[in-house]
Amino acid sequence: MSRLRNLTGILMAAGLAATAAVIAAPTAGAHTNGDHGRFTVVADHLNNPRGLSPAPGGGLYLAEAGSGGDPADCSAGGPEGESCPGLTGSFDLVTHHGVKRIVTGLISVSGAGGVAATGPVSVSRGPDGKFYGQFGLNTFGVPPADAIPPDRQYVRDAALAQLGHLWLVKSDGSAKDVSDVGDQDYIWTSTRTELAPNDFPDANPNAVLYSGGHRYVADAGANILTEVKKNGAVKVLAFFPVPANWESDSVATCVARGPDGALYVGELLGGFYTPGHARIWRVVPGHAPRVWATGLTTVQGCGFGKDGAFYATEFETNGLAEGPGANPAGDVVRIDKHGHRTHLGVGKLFYPSGFAAGSDGAIYVSNCSVAPATGLGPDLCPTGGQVVRLG
Repeated sequence: MSRLRNLTGILMAAGLAATAAVIAAPTAGAHTNGDHGRFTVVADHLNNPRGLSPAPGGGLYLAEAGSGGDPADCSAGGPEGESCPGLTGSFDLVTHHGVKRIVTGLISVSGAGGVAATGPVSVSRGPDGKFYGQFGLNTFGVPPADAIPPDRQYVRDAALAQLGHLWLVKSDGSAKDVSDVGDQDYIWTSTRTELAPNDFPDANPNAVLYSGGHRYVADAGANILTEVKKNGAVKVLAFFPVPANWESDSVATCVARGPDGALYVGELLGGFYTPGHARIWRVVPGHAPRVWATGLTTVQGCGFGKDGAFYATEFETNGLAEGPGANPAGDVVRIDKHGHRTHLGVGKLFYPSGFAAGSDGAIYVSNCSVAPATGLGPDLCPTGGQVVRLG
């Protein structure tokens, strides 16, 4: 099963009034470096840790995309390289006691060695002690049954049941399938190929947000923000275009609710692979999206802190690249209400991804987010994927 092009496939809320208070657009302002206090590893030896969300009692929900499957089951995966499917993904709870894997045995599709897996990609605290868990990709890329050996059909069945789906998970590990978001997004793009002729049809849900009783999903393949209705149907709230003469599409990667009630969506590329092209969009449902911040690079996670500032996790600060020449350096950029930017993760973060703001004012990031538990080598993420605390 081939991995669709986006961050996790290579190495690499409604009814708001238009007159709601608007956070000042931070397109200008000074840039400084800051360490934001301590850097603490909260958990490590994780398999491709991605989305984070605050959990009751001060813990964190975490999506682990897993480490793919048995190397013997890898197959050619097109331009992205080998595709190794397995059932190593999980949805977790991270506390000071350690990592509790609430749901295990979930679909995971990785590169060779468990690198850059996709599967469970995002989490968001839900109602009544539950949380939402989002899977990446969609089922249109799953091979037909006759292309899979009989003893591996169970992996194909899991892919069909999970890829692109949104689940509502209870603390005991039981889960309800809420929506096939990825498939609905894929169908939406298949009738609008003129919006991204080189990439559509495509769909790869990358982030879920539960806020104000609504479920929102940012899709990195379809370049859209959607709302998932009670019946599981998907409503497209915004499409994110790219400039003329673009090299890539937008690749919407994260969504957060701002203090003003609007939704803020970060993007990985913004049309170009080089640094400085990623944007943050402000979305008020029922109105056209507007660019709120520019000059960022490979945004993968985002959110607002207790201090009211906006935070963006930058996956690769030197621009998106893959292979031996890729620079793994990442960052977290803090943007205050005046537009002043502070770089918090310089020299500390490598391929960071998910973001969560703690009630204590600290921020949490999934670091080494494309690494399996065994790491990427002796000199890069040797203890595998991590959750780290800044501040």
